[in-house]
Amino acid sequence: MNIKELLLEIIKDKDYTPLTVKEFMAKMDIEKSMEKEFKNIIDTLLKENEIRLTSKNKIVALTKKEKSLVGKIEGNSRGFGFFVSSDEDMENVFITHEKLHGAMNNDTVRIKILEEKKEDRKAEGEVVEILERSDDPIVGTFYKSKNFGFVEADDRRFFDDIHVNKECINNANTNDKVVVKVYSYPKNKSPEGEIIEVLGRKDERKVDIFSIVSEYRIPRDFSKETHRDVLEIEKEVSTKDKYNRKDFTKLFTVTIDGIDSKDFDDAISIEKDNEDYILYVHIADVSHYVKENTPIDKDAYERGNSTYLYDVVIPMLPKELSNGICSLNPGVDRLSVTVKMKINKNGNVIENEFYRSVINSNYRLVYRDVNKYLDENDESVYEDKTLKDNLDLFNELYKILRKMRTKRGSIDFNNPESEVILDNDGDVIDIKKAHRGSGNRLIEEFMLVANETVATTFSYLDFPFIYRIHEKPDKSKLDDFKNVLNLFGYNIKGNELYPKDFQNILKEVEGKKEEPLINTIMLRTMQKAKYSADNVGHFGLSTKFYTHFTSPIRRYPDLIVHRLLKLFMDNRLTKVNQRSLEKKIEVASEHLSTTERRSESCERDVEDLQKCKFMKKHIGDKFVGIISSITSFGIFVELDNTVEGLFMYKFSEDNFNFDEFKYSVFNTDKEIEYHIGMEVSIEVIGVDFEKRKIDFMME
Repeated sequence: MNIKELLLEIIKDKDYTPLTVKEFMAKMDIEKSMEKEFKNIIDTLLKENEIRLTSKNKIVALTKKEKSLVGKIEGNSRGFGFFVSSDEDMENVFITHEKLHGAMNNDTVRIKILEEKKEDRKAEGEVVEILERSDDPIVGTFYKSKNFGFVEADDRRFFDDIHVNKECINNANTNDKVVVKVYSYPKNKSPEGEIIEVLGRKDERKVDIFSIVSEYRIPRDFSKETHRDVLEIEKEVSTKDKYNRKDFTKLFTVTIDGIDSKDFDDAISIEKDNEDYILYVHIADVSHYVKENTPIDKDAYERGNSTYLYDVVIPMLPKELSNGICSLNPGVDRLSVTVKMKINKNGNVIENEFYRSVINSNYRLVYRDVNKYLDENDESVYEDKTLKDNLDLFNELYKILRKMRTKRGSIDFNNPESEVILDNDGDVIDIKKAHRGSGNRLIEEFMLVANETVATTFSYLDFPFIYRIHEKPDKSKLDDFKNVLNLFGYNIKGNELYPKDFQNILKEVEGKKEEPLINTIMLRTMQKAKYSADNVGHFGLSTKFYTHFTSPIRRYPDLIVHRLLKLFMDNRLTKVNQRSLEKKIEVASEHLSTTERRSESCERDVEDLQKCKFMKKHIGDKFVGIISSITSFGIFVELDNTVEGLFMYKFSEDNFNFDEFKYSVFNTDKEIEYHIGMEVSIEVIGVDFEKRKIDFMME
């Protein structure tokens, strides 16, 4: 037990008498030299909402009730705010502008309840202490005057303009998009800040996307040290690099990716051994070039992954690596880590081997053409008979693996992703559902079996490892999901649902008008997959062992797995300090799960922005859509092109009654009941670029 854990245990003991920091140090016989470290532990426990200091600076543990009154402020553009408790069971508390007492969006505060919740209104509260100011940089538009300037935040939850003194303007001009760091919160005055980056003119191309990237604090530039080290990177694989590697350069190998892809981190080969299939999954050997604790490695870890924003990419690695020496480009030798798997006719991996290898890809294939060949039987796409034979063999194995995975209960969501099509100037010219053909699915299936094979190997070694886990759905969300299913006439029995149950539901709704909706709601019911040193299995894939190994160019967890796999191949696992490694993986898992969520949120916001740009051209146009969600204030409608908008019935001239249990709303004037899954006609009436929302009027 460390000092922090011991300290907390003492404070929570029922016989504990409150002590000051100095009294605690004396009681625990802590030396003077340790005073700074001890005070840091106290500060950490205060931030973690475990303790508080009394008016006499005595340390006491927070009660459950007190803990629920510590949380974050969520601002509103109209000046008031909501308190979001760290206790997930506590509902948000309304706080007027005056009762915020200077607290801003995302600040950590302690509040008191002034008025308890009533049937038709939230509880009201007052901020009694600002525990920690948000240190998030703020993105906004700068306006300059003679001796000072101010920034209007893009995120209007930060409702006060930020005053910028003349010496802190840093060459920004009126209508520039900027990133500002707040350094002072004067009482009864606007917060004061310094401009730390000028993103460009407000209406300049890509500046709106860079603004969103900056909001999420995703680094766009690599460090000076990384730029320096990049100059030393080889352009070609040397003879020395090939030493002691398995030579697969004569093995027929292809990559299959999107037409716009530039970084190819996986390639595949296949052979037949009587009734068995020999599948080779070759993955770029990024760890050969990116060594631990080097500047490139530190930058990659900080980013955690690449972020893809259509014509803007924030790569995890410099392009000299991601698009160059690490990318499995056709016709050139490349270093890789290969998983060779013998798979029987039932889809089970009966043998596997791992290699440090050298490959030379024969073809760079794209999904569009592979899908034409496999799904449309278009023989004219390719002329090479060897290529066609290999694609046919790939397709055979893909169907076997898919059948096996379906049989064990793996859930295959059929939620179509959005395909946003840009012209050469970056303008949105179309939005439609992305097509996933056999080419997309077979690569996905081969990567799944490779990831599972690696994870299974390490699980039996009982060695520290980074797993990709997916926990069981939360019971309350399951109950909500069952209620929605009941509305459509699907009766689900039992208190617990297993992957097979979800799979059966998807089969039952397949082809019906409610299919997209059930897919979406089911996805929301699921927990979020994440990285963990503690393996609890993967619910969605219905497998005990899973990891990420196949994308080390764009995901840092895969790079960790490659390093561990090399230790295994070299028989060096016994020389590793397992306790230290386990702690390191625990920290990395939490960080990398966070960076993944950060990128996903950024990508989603940019997608919403692009949809707003597209639908602005259609203001006044009418469409038919499906009701995807109903709330106490409005009806969300999703169009066939995946664009979702909101009809705010709360501000309509008609009267509406919302039924939260039936997920429906009744227009009492027109006597029409609207429910989830219902087809409706809408008119596009507005677009809000700041909130990235689209407004509909329902007919």
